Amino acid sequence: MLIIFIYIYAWYKTASLLFRNSFKLLIKYSGQARFIYLILRMAACTRWKVFFPVLILCVSLLGMAVSVSGDAALIEDVCSKTTRPDHCKACYKLNSKSSQENVKDLGRLSIGCVFLELGIFRSTLGSLLKNTNDMGPEFLNACTSCSTMLVSVDKRIKDSLEAWQQARYETSTMHMWYAVSIINDCRGGLRMMVGLPKSLADQIIALDGFGQASYGVLDQIH
Repeated sequence: MLIIFIYIYAWYKTASLLFRNSFKLLIKYSGQARFIYLILRMAACTRWKVFFPVLILCVSLLGMAVSVSGDAALIEDVCSKTTRPDHCKACYKLNSKSSQENVKDLGRLSIGCVFLELGIFRSTLGSLLKNTNDMGPEFLNACTSCSTMLVSVDKRIKDSLEAWQQARYETSTMHMWYAVSIINDCRGGLRMMVGLPKSLADQIIALDGFGQASYGVLDQIH
């Protein structure tokens, strides 16, 4: 038993050192590597029985972290063909997996960025509608109308993702186009309002930007 224990302990120390040194190299390239490195630091302070599930988790994520050094030229090329290249590239900077994806999978990630931004905008708009005392009737109507439109935007984005999952890429692109059109209608109504909070104005611009970027990426899938 003593020999077995010594073997396991030696293996544990070697593996721990190997992973920690590896992630020190990866840490400047990936936020996920930074997270996993912290897990390994924690694992070094635990008993070896606790280390095994942590090791399994880290091994499963290691490939994902290493692959982040993928082809940035592809993202640059894909985004340059959209009408919102800056929003397009910002989307993929938010997701460290994007560097390992092809054009098809970049389309999926772009849908996720639109959905995330939609959630942020709806939350801000919803908070604004909870306090309508300082709103004029036109401003209130514009915000209420936009809030109603966002229900359709939400459905179109989900339909776009579902179509993508079924490899119906033209349909996915069409749903995103409709989503962007509705977002533009919402933005147009709000833009006419005096006293629109800057946070809301910035978020509707971001939502429109990510939406148009996603449409441009999806339209490149063949």
